[in-house]
Amino acid sequence: MNPKTKKLLIGILIAGLLVAAVAGVYAYAGQRAFISTLFSGLTLGSLFFMVAAGLTLIFGLMDVLNFAHGSMFMLGAYIGWQFYTNPTFIFGMAPFLLAFGAGVMVTPIIKPYLIALNISEKLQKALPKIAYVLALAALVFAFVGFDILSVANTAMVAATTTTVGNPLAELSAQEPLSTFWLRPFLMFVSGLLIAVASSRPGDKTQFAPREPIGKKLLMPAALLVLTALSTLVRESASESVLLMNGNLRFALSILLSVAFGFVFGAVIEITLIRPLYVRPTFILLMTLGLSYVIRELVQYLWDPLTYQMSRPPLFAQPGKASSIAEWLQKGSSTIDIYGATVPTYRLFIIALGIAMFILVIFVMTKTRLGMIIRAGVQDPQMVEAMGINVKAVFTVVFAMGVALAALGGIGAAPFLPVQPLMGDTYQTQGLITVVIGGMGSYIGAFVGAMILGMARAFGDYFALKLSLSPAIAEASTVIIMVIVLLTRPQGLFGKKE
Repeated sequence: MNPKTKKLLIGILIAGLLVAAVAGVYAYAGQRAFISTLFSGLTLGSLFFMVAAGLTLIFGLMDVLNFAHGSMFMLGAYIGWQFYTNPTFIFGMAPFLLAFGAGVMVTPIIKPYLIALNISEKLQKALPKIAYVLALAALVFAFVGFDILSVANTAMVAATTTTVGNPLAELSAQEPLSTFWLRPFLMFVSGLLIAVASSRPGDKTQFAPREPIGKKLLMPAALLVLTALSTLVRESASESVLLMNGNLRFALSILLSVAFGFVFGAVIEITLIRPLYVRPTFILLMTLGLSYVIRELVQYLWDPLTYQMSRPPLFAQPGKASSIAEWLQKGSSTIDIYGATVPTYRLFIIALGIAMFILVIFVMTKTRLGMIIRAGVQDPQMVEAMGINVKAVFTVVFAMGVALAALGGIGAAPFLPVQPLMGDTYQTQGLITVVIGGMGSYIGAFVGAMILGMARAFGDYFALKLSLSPAIAEASTVIIMVIVLLTRPQGLFGKKE
């Protein structure tokens, strides 16, 4: 039988089975319960895709399996929650992170000149180690005497006390500028030393042509400007954010989480991933260790507690809307859909998942950036010959993947409990989604996420209805993965190697 005909018949058979299963569930559960469970499945599917999208992007283009992806999902949730609840910590830490990022981003500017240095082989091996040690020392000195825990506690206090009447009551005073300015300077020096170390001075086996530094200077210069601004407005900016409209504050939380994810991903790729491309096993171990470091850091700053981010006013007003227009007008917390009561924030999560899917497909297939990324992955030597920095392309890909994870985290924060282990569960489900859909397939990741979401939602429904163990519903996603791997090892939309 023709392979295409066989694939078509299998697709028709699977579609027929799904339609029959949906019809049977609808007849058994009834309209109201079916619709409610259906939207629950779509919500879970969107959450799974929010993690799987970044995993698919990074692995599909770079062959890097990022075991810290769930932690980056969790970080996006914490950053957004902190900014929305009380942004004192965000504005207090922004100069540190921006200055460090500016130092690291100097790498493509200084690398050609450092490579060209005529130094002995012994010094070539020693310089990176010395630079890393000095970078660590500068980073430590930047935080000496800085009471980071009291700054982080501002959001914890706001989340556990009643400060509705006076949202500024729990703001802690920032350190005076006269003593604070040295801290971001030391962070910039730390990032700059890491840039020196990762450039491997004197190693002429690397390819780094000297090019005009105009465009290369744009990113570090922009980060330095942002560092200066964030240093000056640390306290006043916090007050302004807390007094603004809740919906606008939530939108800014989303933008901040995405921006943080992009910069954080770029720094991680340059400093930790890039030196290990020739040792893929080491990358797996490094990202696994990084996930533990991130989790422990979060527990140190905010304690291993569970917080609930309040939903923005658009999704929090009492009452049930009868239509989407009424919901948008009144900001109702629930909406009536064919007799079923559905939380309006579920609709936002579903819409966010679909928007992420469309965005990834559009960027990768319809833009020049996507063309450069795909070409750089398939034939890096040819792309380098055309004057395009392939290493920068890989940095952008990894940063985009982490930004997508952070976007998923802040999108899920008002729906899920914000706690240090929230990324682990969705990391596992994201990996299962990628395996089911096919490694590197965006369409497969989306379809796989929706299948898993539906399986979990309807599994929970029948487990409750038939008084079965909840473990059966939890195991449904793994069972689906096993079935797919037995029948189609490359995944539903994957290609045979």
